[in-house]
Amino acid sequence: MIVIAHRGASAYFKENTVKAFKEAFAMGAKHMETDVQRSKDGVLVLYHDYALPGGQNIKDTSFSELCKFEIPSIEELFSAAEDYSVKINLEIKNDGNLYPGIEKQLIDFLNSAKNVRKENLLLSSFDFETLQRVHAIESSIKIGVLTRSFDVNQPLSINAYGVHMSEKRINADIIRTCKANGLKTFVYTVNDCRRARELEAMGADGVFSDFPDLLSKNMQ
Repeated sequence: MIVIAHRGASAYFKENTVKAFKEAFAMGAKHMETDVQRSKDGVLVLYHDYALPGGQNIKDTSFSELCKFEIPSIEELFSAAEDYSVKINLEIKNDGNLYPGIEKQLIDFLNSAKNVRKENLLLSSFDFETLQRVHAIESSIKIGVLTRSFDVNQPLSINAYGVHMSEKRINADIIRTCKANGLKTFVYTVNDCRRARELEAMGADGVFSDFPDLLSKNMQ
């Protein structure tokens, strides 16, 4: 079972920052997850919440202002990932199509960046229409369906690679159904080795963890 660094080494450093990414890579992480949004001036940035701690929306804030909060651009992540074999899961934060056209903008960047290998990418989202647009634009990129309410027909309809679910919601029946239909299962956020082993015994393919070093060491 693979261990995916959840927003970098986020148990040790501020999540979704260049420092968190670099330290996760230094710990030997070969799989990384982060969140993609867009600044007011059109820069793809990596941040989880839709608003800053003070309440100002990411979409209404310029990139120069976001830099003051250590929020990096997507280019900075791939610059930090010097080993191009690292597999990266980009979660597109786009509920209700908050960022019109972000799917094409992201895919255009991934297609043009010299240090990006598309075979190592996985694009995920809780917004299913976002994933439908991703599939329509670039069907060769792997898709992960983030869901709180499992319906196997959704991922199958867009030829998804896998299903991502909370460790509180996933169960053995869901994992079996996914396997029977050729879908991978990835579970978040798992910071306990015993729980990780339980999920592995159920057949889960991977877990997202804030402790990529400890979990990887103890899962070997």
